[in-house]
Amino acid sequence: EKEANCLDRLLLHIFVTAASRVLPERAFREIESLCGKGFETYCFDLVSEWMHGVRHRDFLPVVKRVEHSLNLAHRLQKLSVDELGTFDVFPCVDTIILQRLLQDAIDHLLNPDAMVKVVERRRATFWYEQSDVLYDGLVQFAHMIDFARSHTAGFHLTKAQEVWGAYTRDYYRMDAYYRQFHIDFAKILSSSLPTSLDDQYKRLAKIVEGQYTNGYLSALGENWTKTCSHDFAEYGKIQEVMAQEDFYRYKVASSNSRIFVIISDAMRYEVAASLADELRRETQSNVKLGSMQGIFPSITKFGMAALLPHKALTAELKNEVLNVLADGQSTASTNRDKVLKGVNPASVALQYKNIIGMKRAERAALVKGMDVVYIYHDTIDEASHTSDTSVFPACDR
Repeated sequence: EKEANCLDRLLLHIFVTAASRVLPERAFREIESLCGKGFETYCFDLVSEWMHGVRHRDFLPVVKRVEHSLNLAHRLQKLSVDELGTFDVFPCVDTIILQRLLQDAIDHLLNPDAMVKVVERRRATFWYEQSDVLYDGLVQFAHMIDFARSHTAGFHLTKAQEVWGAYTRDYYRMDAYYRQFHIDFAKILSSSLPTSLDDQYKRLAKIVEGQYTNGYLSALGENWTKTCSHDFAEYGKIQEVMAQEDFYRYKVASSNSRIFVIISDAMRYEVAASLADELRRETQSNVKLGSMQGIFPSITKFGMAALLPHKALTAELKNEVLNVLADGQSTASTNRDKVLKGVNPASVALQYKNIIGMKRAERAALVKGMDVVYIYHDTIDEASHTSDTSVFPACDR
């Protein structure tokens, strides 16, 4: 027992001395006797090597024991976020920093730029992965606040084309930040957090909802409604913006090379923008992002029909089932291949769920000699029929 007590004392001595190399003296008031003057660098290197070395799995239970013995979560509360900096020996440091950032967000004291810099500093620290979704959720909220402050005057454009252009260049980012926050929040809800962090994050989620719904959607929706009403009343669509019905004519038929069209049902513009960014980072592809205004009503069977070749689209009610026709032909999923081949015989319509399980040679055989390949993909829309909360993770997938 005496040896165990001596070992505990030695561990406390090593960890406090290591921490004193980085943190200010006031963090260790009342336990100064544990600081070994002159041995700070030696102890810090010893602890660092243990953390990152082959025996790192033994480190967590020991450091937790030290934290508890010294009540470090309380002691380090005295320090500012800047003073804690990139210090990462103790896991409780991230909890303290997150509590501060969350409270600033809840109290409307958050400086978005400063908060993002704090997270960037923490990103390279040892325990970051244990709290990465908590930090990322805060980053998304900071982006939302930054966006709101950049548009404090609201949305007061005078033409529908201007609103469309502003959305596709800039406004869509708010939708992306909101979606990513909820992806992080869903992961947070399924994790085990200290009660204080859990309560703070749920309060933040309500603030995010208000910021998005009242500060963004309502204001932008009002501006859009005012500017587009004349064009819709006069022409049934916005002038000078390409319509979904023209997709085949301008994007497929005009292509000088083989073309693959992947149609992902319910994929919104901001999701496409995120995908485009990811493709630019991870591939050598030439990535371009464009937009088209959807057909009304904006439901699957009309949208799918609009993307097929046609001169005219019509709808008929048969046996209480609404069917959308392209030049008199059904555009149901079983008939899309026929509609495509009617214009260009070297065309094929495929379902992603059917081809993903095929071997490479089998997939290659399906598209051999084809100029136009349509692939229908349904991850997002299918999730929406399960629950609202499953839509954002489906967008991420």
